[in-house]
Amino acid sequence: MSVIEGDDTSSAYDQENVAKASQTANLLAQDLRNLLKPENPLLAEIALETLQHAVQIEQGLKRIESITRTKENTS
Repeated sequence: MSVIEGDDTSSAYDQENVAKASQTANLLAQDLRNLLKPENPLLAEIALETLQHAVQIEQGLKRIESITRTKENTS
């Protein structure tokens, strides 16, 4: 059984958790973008590095969301 397969009770719960994680990753990315200011170059550099990771996580979660929505619509 793949990670995406499962019973209907867990899939709604999983889908909700993925949606919440995606929203949280989006908020993190927004906050990190706000730190990209020239007043503190070191902070901006660290924020940029962290932002790159946050964006990757956010994109991965959006892909998972898309897959779980598609699975639900085809069931």
